[in-house]
Amino acid sequence: MLRSDEHWLGLADRFQAAGVSGSGWYEALAALAQATGSQRGQLICIGDDTTVPIDIFTDVDPGFHDAFVAVGGGDPRINPRVCAGMKAPLLETLAECDFISPDEYRRNPHYQDFVIPYGMPFICLATLEREPGMLTGLAVVRNERQGHITEPERAVFASLAPHVRAAVRTQAALEGNGAALLTGAMEALAMPAFVCDRIGTVRELTPAAEQLATANRGLQLREGRLRAALASDARELEDAIGAAALGHTRPGAPLLRTVIVRSGEHDLAPIVLDVISLPTQATEFTFMPRVLIVARGSKPANDRKAAILQTAYDMTSAESDIALQLCSGKTPEAIAAARKVAVGTVRAQIKALLAKAGAKRQIELVARLNQL
Repeated sequence: MLRSDEHWLGLADRFQAAGVSGSGWYEALAALAQATGSQRGQLICIGDDTTVPIDIFTDVDPGFHDAFVAVGGGDPRINPRVCAGMKAPLLETLAECDFISPDEYRRNPHYQDFVIPYGMPFICLATLEREPGMLTGLAVVRNERQGHITEPERAVFASLAPHVRAAVRTQAALEGNGAALLTGAMEALAMPAFVCDRIGTVRELTPAAEQLATANRGLQLREGRLRAALASDARELEDAIGAAALGHTRPGAPLLRTVIVRSGEHDLAPIVLDVISLPTQATEFTFMPRVLIVARGSKPANDRKAAILQTAYDMTSAESDIALQLCSGKTPEAIAAARKVAVGTVRAQIKALLAKAGAKRQIELVARLNQL
């Protein structure tokens, strides 16, 4: 339970720290649950297509999220809690008694077949944010022994919900810079590059990419998405973007697929596109960058590889240059001599770029980079 004003301030600070750092959400939600006399805290994002890209839920079985998705938990037609959250004004605090009668509760399949068996019969929730494509909600969930939330506990939840919303908005604003940073790096190299979000929408593109998409060479931008004119190419490009959008959540080589887009005109060379996955975070409140698409041919291969290394692996320009020299067979001593720095400096940079690429040895790094 909430002990004092200092305790309340500490909870608000926890959420703000999570918004700034992008981590610590689980611990903050667990503390909110405890302060409201509840068993579990939850922060959930639900897409317009009823998908559940984020569900941070404390003190639950590891298989809960998959089971929740499998029963259609994100669908307002199935889950009365989601339905209530979608209809409620922002930050309005709702308990079960506010949106479902005792008789409806007893007859509702979602409660009887899923919610109650999982030991989550009572809830207090608030909708924090509605953005195109996604709703973000906050909740504390209570077991049978804890019963319905009391008015003092509900007041604690209601007083902290705006601070959780501010933290979500803080992280979303910080995430929003990602696409601009990526395209800025590619634009400096005058490379045609597109940055797509997790649903495949192009969020940013370089001037060279815009020219390519309007040059009648078989590549087009339609309704915010990158399309190929020929049906066979279109399917392959869509599949590649979809696979890359799934991303990867641990260090390692970025997923890369090469797609050839043709115009249908024999006198026009095809466009070769590298579709590359970008690292993801466990918690993302915006449609932040997921896919980098780079067109080959406008720059030498090493420039293209350097750009990929700097964006997909977050390497510095010095690190990407050293990585490419390693790929060409040069030793650390030769690289140090060419760069006019100490061998120890180069070895430290090699150690750093190995960590960024998730490789344990140079031979593993070279094998990965040679795939680019």
